[in-house]
Amino acid sequence: MDERLEFYILKYVKQFGAIVNLTHQDIANDLNTSREVISRLLKKMEHNGWIIMNRNSFDWIKK
Repeated sequence: MDERLEFYILKYVKQFGAIVNLTHQDIANDLNTSREVISRLLKKMEHNGWIIMNRNSFDWIKK
C-alpha cells in the first residue's frame, strides 16, 4: 500500500503541483482502502521527511 500511495501522490504532484489539496478520505476512496490506513501512511511519510502536513493539504517535498 505504501508504494500505491506514493505512486498516486506523485501522479497528482506531476499534474497539479507540489501542494496536494485532497482529503484523506478522497485518497482512500481512489485507492479503495480506509481513511485510517491513508492517515497512518501519510503520518509515516511525514516522519520520514517526504511530506509536510498542513491543515487541509500537504506539501510533497521528497525528491
